[in-house]
Amino acid sequence: MSRQKSKYDIEQMRIAAQITAQIVAELGEMIEPGVSAYDLEERARERCRQEGVVPAFLGYEGYDYALCISVNDEVVHAFPTPDKIFKEGDVVSVDFGVVRNGYYSDHCQTFAVGELSEVHARLLEVGRQAVENAIKLTRVGKRIGDVSHAMQSTAESAGFSIVVNYVGHGIGKDLHESPEVPAFGTPGTGIKLTKDMVLCVECQVCENSAQLKHDRDGWTARTVDGGYAVMFEHMVHVVDGEPDVLTRL
Repeated sequence: MSRQKSKYDIEQMRIAAQITAQIVAELGEMIEPGVSAYDLEERARERCRQEGVVPAFLGYEGYDYALCISVNDEVVHAFPTPDKIFKEGDVVSVDFGVVRNGYYSDHCQTFAVGELSEVHARLLEVGRQAVENAIKLTRVGKRIGDVSHAMQSTAESAGFSIVVNYVGHGIGKDLHESPEVPAFGTPGTGIKLTKDMVLCVECQVCENSAQLKHDRDGWTARTVDGGYAVMFEHMVHVVDGEPDVLTRL
């Protein structure tokens, strides 16, 4: 699909993105000690049925769930299993998307379970701010490197590290389209952003090392040192002016 979307494309993606953001917000409200990741999975599937949409991740390259639920040292792509029970002090990343009328959405928020330690509360806020700072630069005339550097500099200036293994991306009638949007880079480099691109701006920020290892399930990536990680992701419609965040409720 073209990097430049039509007005119709964008409106269809906006509807899918709003459904996704609403479901993620509802799942966030469910997160508390004693709740399992599978409780969220069941609720997400139920809400998809109610909204008449299809979970974007379910069946994608053999993935068996609607959600990726990554807790603490799990960085991305972790399974929402019944034995994953949330406890006080956890950080829980909820990564989710839908397909509606042939158009994809993709969105992630990280939530606190009860009270966090001081360092983990700061990690959560820095991860959120890294993406917000990048979104401000996701506008006509800026370059991918400007967006990427904003995430990297926000995380590293706070003493945290940025994951380089995974990147943001374009989105439309496919879940992952060009261009790639890394969470690291040099200002003034990369392709120039043009009107009506839609990009998933995302990053994973780690408490300590951003080196990863993979579980035997072939999907779950976690930090090598057990440090916590957070992830945030928004879909941004590039316009000439204030960025249009499709996943902002």
